[in-house]
Amino acid sequence: MNIRICFAKYGRLRFLGHLDVMRFFQRAIARSGVPIAYSQGFHPHMIMSFAQPLALSMTSDGEYFDCELSAETVDPEKLADDLRGAMCDGFTIRSVSVLPEREPNTKKQTGMSQIAGAMYLCEPVGEATEQCLEDAVTELASAGSVCIEKKGKSGMRSVDVRSGIHAIGLVAPNGTVTYLHNDAVFDCPDTLAEGWGYIRSEHAIHRDGAVRFLFAVDAGSENNISAEMIAQALRNFVPTDDTLPERFLTAHRMELYGMRDEHMVSLSRL
Repeated sequence: MNIRICFAKYGRLRFLGHLDVMRFFQRAIARSGVPIAYSQGFHPHMIMSFAQPLALSMTSDGEYFDCELSAETVDPEKLADDLRGAMCDGFTIRSVSVLPEREPNTKKQTGMSQIAGAMYLCEPVGEATEQCLEDAVTELASAGSVCIEKKGKSGMRSVDVRSGIHAIGLVAPNGTVTYLHNDAVFDCPDTLAEGWGYIRSEHAIHRDGAVRFLFAVDAGSENNISAEMIAQALRNFVPTDDTLPERFLTAHRMELYGMRDEHMVSLSRL
């Protein structure tokens, strides 16, 4: 059977690279006694697949990996509790869900192959940038297209960041959310505290009294809009007399999404 594990990454461990995260969970699974399956071969390894790697120094509430178990049945809650006992400060197991059985003669669907979208919670660094960024986000929401130059394997290419942004929310210091744009592609209920989870998050970087921004974006293999690309696009709307530091925006990944019935839904619900 196959399970999907959702975890949070925060605190000092935001500086831990993706390969080290993988090694940590391999050891944590071994310590917790989870009946994980191993590959067949000369060098057996745990059968597990991580979803989209998180950028270094970024925190998150919605990281995922799938793994195959040798047991035919498990109690997801007990398995989650066993894993929590093997965690250290900086990792939290949020949920464990059992994946549906694969149909015969169909390709195995991992979290990585299902990813189509992501949700980022961004906040200005320093009070000086807050007002100009709020204006820039408002202009970005009303823009038809915003192109940036991105370096790829075949060289530099132009990417329209705006076309990959499906929703933009302006979060006031008191928690009130104003939709600057929402094309309803993402499964976002009216109550963002339940849907997008920015209030429930214990790990998102936040300064008291600061405004924050929510971005719901494409994150698939064909069109992947990262938080860094959003920041680069916002620079296009900052007046030339307002000098922004190199790092003017923090980003926290709230969730990863897959596509179902033409709507983005959380990977934990696929």
